[in-house]
Amino acid sequence: MAMKKRKREGNIMKKKVVAILMAAVVVTGCIGCGSSDTGKSKGNTDDNGKKKVTVWAWDVEYNIPVMEEAARRYEEKHTDVDIEVMEYAYDDITQKINTNLSSGITDGLPEIILSEDANVQKYLQSYPGAFLDMKEKVNFDDFAEYKVKVLSLDDGIYGVPFDIGTEGLFYRKDYIEQAGYTEQDLTDITWDKLIEIGKKVKEVTGKDLMTLDPNTMTIMRDFMQSSGTWYFTPDGEVNIAGNPVIEEGTKIYKELMDSGVVKLTTSWGEMAAALNNGDVATITSGCWIVPTITAQEDQSGLWRVTRMPRLDVEGGTNYGNRGGSNWLVLKDSENAEIAADFLNEIFANDVEFYETILTDIGAIGAYIPAQSSDAYNKPVEYFGNEAIWADFAEWAKSVPPINVGVYSDEADSVLISNMPTVLDGSVKIPDMLKTAEELLKSQIQ
Repeated sequence: MAMKKRKREGNIMKKKVVAILMAAVVVTGCIGCGSSDTGKSKGNTDDNGKKKVTVWAWDVEYNIPVMEEAARRYEEKHTDVDIEVMEYAYDDITQKINTNLSSGITDGLPEIILSEDANVQKYLQSYPGAFLDMKEKVNFDDFAEYKVKVLSLDDGIYGVPFDIGTEGLFYRKDYIEQAGYTEQDLTDITWDKLIEIGKKVKEVTGKDLMTLDPNTMTIMRDFMQSSGTWYFTPDGEVNIAGNPVIEEGTKIYKELMDSGVVKLTTSWGEMAAALNNGDVATITSGCWIVPTITAQEDQSGLWRVTRMPRLDVEGGTNYGNRGGSNWLVLKDSENAEIAADFLNEIFANDVEFYETILTDIGAIGAYIPAQSSDAYNKPVEYFGNEAIWADFAEWAKSVPPINVGVYSDEADSVLISNMPTVLDGSVKIPDMLKTAEELLKSQIQ
């Protein structure tokens, strides 16, 4: 869901962290300095004398109501605490945090911020010591391994996992059957096999296999995550040229673009319209795509979901993650310890809370003990009465843990700019990836 909302709110920042910080300082100055900041009350109490904990998050349809429910539950037992949830756009939170922390200013910042998986390491590595180590405060054995990996640096774990973006292959059962395939034919398959099926579906039904946005490398991230690798090695070295997963992923990307079964879309709205209008037979995406699919009520019963396709490489799996977010505590905020206790009590212990946000909001938490509850096992009529929430929760346990590093957006950019040379056949894949690696190194060194 977090990734979905980022596409709605604007472009992802593509510059180096240093450039982001410099630009933010020039444009916004000292956001949060002194009494002019509205993101946090003066002192450590509110007007009623309660201890104040401020939270910054985005998305009034998803993250905000989740945190408001968590706050309500905590405040019922801790009547001396007031948790204020403040809504900002994703980019605004990123800019405010970067601006203040790069200037060494913590006054005016909240106790808790929401951060996407892909952005956590940027924060942790750019601002060492700025975030509270939760390793001794939370039982992280109760969370999916790949989510804990996102929050880990050296010997610390800096935050509490929130939701997951476990991926699945969502498909139109009617289109697949018209082309002569069964549901089993789409289970645990390779991307090559999916393209083969897509060509038959297009021939019989006239429908495209899937959408693809040529201005992003989202699908490459899917390939890497599900295969346990990334643009960088665990110690931060660029890992593009000679990476067998990225080579195979580039080959599949070209096959898709050459196949004639891909509908190109360049915005969230176009992609959603393709699904809701019945223009495509499948989409591989995070579990947060469910509300978008189910928005088209007359397609109820026509959709199914199974595990995502895999790359035909060593280490390739049918388990991946796209999106997901976490709660981080600013170490020097006035009520950091209360904030940590709040996150531990609700997000790391309260099963009933997770049942509520799943039922009311459609949020799948990363907290494993909650995933065996009745709410997760409830059949979903829209998807043929399959217990899809339980499936996503189970698949999350097998997602390979990776280290995404700091410069993933920059790596995306160099691949996007160089991919056309592979698509038109003017440059071979290994040569293009070598060029991309050299360009990335020149940008981040």
